[in-house]
Amino acid sequence: MNTVQLSFGFWELVIDLDGGRICSLKNKGSLILGTFERIDGKQGNTHVCIPNFADDGVKKYGFPFHGPFRSAKWNLIKQTENSLEIGCEIDGLSVQQIFSLNDYFIQKIVIENKSEEDKSLNMAIHNYWSSDLGWQGATLNNFDLSLGIKESIFVNLRQLNDLDIPGKPLIKWQLAGFNYARLWTGFLEEGGSKIFDNNYFCVEPVTEKDGKFIESSEAMLQPKLKKELKQMIGVVYRT
Repeated sequence: MNTVQLSFGFWELVIDLDGGRICSLKNKGSLILGTFERIDGKQGNTHVCIPNFADDGVKKYGFPFHGPFRSAKWNLIKQTENSLEIGCEIDGLSVQQIFSLNDYFIQKIVIENKSEEDKSLNMAIHNYWSSDLGWQGATLNNFDLSLGIKESIFVNLRQLNDLDIPGKPLIKWQLAGFNYARLWTGFLEEGGSKIFDNNYFCVEPVTEKDGKFIESSEAMLQPKLKKELKQMIGVVYRT
């Protein structure tokens, strides 16, 4: 691990430059996004999926699962009192993540095609949300996520979303550039049934849910152009 820490106001953020990952995000000591030992033996924390989500484009373009950036070395470009900027470039695709702490936690992603050819993109952020008391009864915009997490389904996203996790403050989650989210948590299959991790779950915003989108002309980022995406996380404590 090669971590960088940032604290401002009630927020505490830890970034790992190995993979450009969010190790932890806390507000008033309450863990919002974290790092977890999964039941399948892997360790999971929040990372970007660029240029592809899951196995999109793996066969056609040879992309690694969830893209190469989550396993790459990132550089610290700039750090201020309340912000961090990190960057990484792979195969002519330059990605910057700008994290800032104010009333909200903000993660801005800027993707630039520095090559001379079109690049296929279907971006996602694989968020690992902390659920100390379990994710049963967690809701997104009043929709119960419990069954969807077990079945790993896609759900629609709004620009402004309410994510309600038992034992946590209400999360006000604002997004730009993402239309859907994949629900998931780690599991093992034993005796024909699944045993699920319970102390975290993933609501992963993704641009498009159709795995064939990345092969379409709409997915292409032309040379020298940029694409920007953003997530903002705010918290409302219960009285």
